[in-house]
Amino acid sequence: MNIGVLMALIIIAVILALSLKGRNPEISSIISLGLGLTIIAICVERMKLIITRIRTISLNVNMDKTYIVILLKLIGIAYICEFAAGISKDAGYGSVASQIELLGKLTMLMVSLPVLGQVIDIIIDLMR
Repeated sequence: MNIGVLMALIIIAVILALSLKGRNPEISSIISLGLGLTIIAICVERMKLIITRIRTISLNVNMDKTYIVILLKLIGIAYICEFAAGISKDAGYGSVASQIELLGKLTMLMVSLPVLGQVIDIIIDLMR
């Protein structure tokens, strides 16, 4: 589905949920939940396409699979932390959202340390 059409539908659903919030909060909550689940389903489908493309690229390029695994882990960590931080901010827990973002950044750094080590090794070898 085109991103413009998708965003238009999301905006319409949000406006509908907001307009029903005062009169019928149950329906508003159901719309919000359905919208959230739909967006997650679309994200999962797009992530499947991205993973398939990355696998295809990695098969065609002579490259260590470890880098692809690390890249996918980093992408997953970033999206999960952003999603959790967004939910926390919406719930009014801004400080928790900030801590989630910090935890995500530290986790991404930890996961990428092997790549950093190899880059440093390459630089040291080039300097010899």
